Amino acid sequence: MKKITLLLSFALAIMGAKADDFGLWSEVGISQNLGVRGLSAELGYDIRLADHWKDVGRRSFNVGLNYSVTRFLKVGASYTYIYSFTQPEYEDKYKASGDWSGFNRTNSYWRNKNRFIFYFKLEKDFGRLNVSLRERYQHTIFNAATTTKEKYRYNMIYDEDDNISYELKGGYPEIETDTKRHKVKDYLRQKLEFSYNIRHCPVTPDISVEMENNLQRTFHIDEMRYAAGADLKITKKIHAGLHYRFHKGGGDDEDSNLHAIEVSLKFKNPFWRAKK
Repeated sequence: MKKITLLLSFALAIMGAKADDFGLWSEVGISQNLGVRGLSAELGYDIRLADHWKDVGRRSFNVGLNYSVTRFLKVGASYTYIYSFTQPEYEDKYKASGDWSGFNRTNSYWRNKNRFIFYFKLEKDFGRLNVSLRERYQHTIFNAATTTKEKYRYNMIYDEDDNISYELKGGYPEIETDTKRHKVKDYLRQKLEFSYNIRHCPVTPDISVEMENNLQRTFHIDEMRYAAGADLKITKKIHAGLHYRFHKGGGDDEDSNLHAIEVSLKFKNPFWRAKK
């Protein structure tokens, strides 16, 4: 009973105040010219820590092709395999005509996703300031996943000192299988970015804002993404990045705001030199 009481108290606190998450994203990538002027391939792998760096929230691998049509226009396509983790979710359940309050707890689970991306990017230099606008179509397939759902129904009881205890309804908690069905999501994502090339400096600062439009919801803006940071040119072929990200709203299966630190390491043309 003590364990049930603690769980009820914890669940009610979570439902009452859902805080923003804080994550750590790490990525390593390779880009390689393919011998045709303007054509390159890319590979990448990333791990994202969620729940204030306590859990791995996502692992993903991507492969793509990019083609520079002109100095100002680039197009590309990519595929990303995503293995994502969903935290336990609490849903308030209360029947006004009944005597019992309650909630459902959907336990955590991992899910496979397959993402296909097509984009074009326009960019222009204004002196040392670079301005770019990227338009991206994103098609994500969510594979079915299975977890369990726990149902709790209870009454709150107050003693003479106003201390609270919980009376669990007979037959509860109920535990049942919860299947997350196969689904598809389509987004258009517009990203506006500014970067500044500092003379004789290996550090290039940048800021960006990105809007995520849900095509299934008639271009509803599901999420706004803001980022600020810098890229460090270690050598001609090795670049590192450090950025702070803030995501307002929720994309995919998320419904809360996110703060994240992103670190990246990228290798350019490690196998052979780019064709000039």
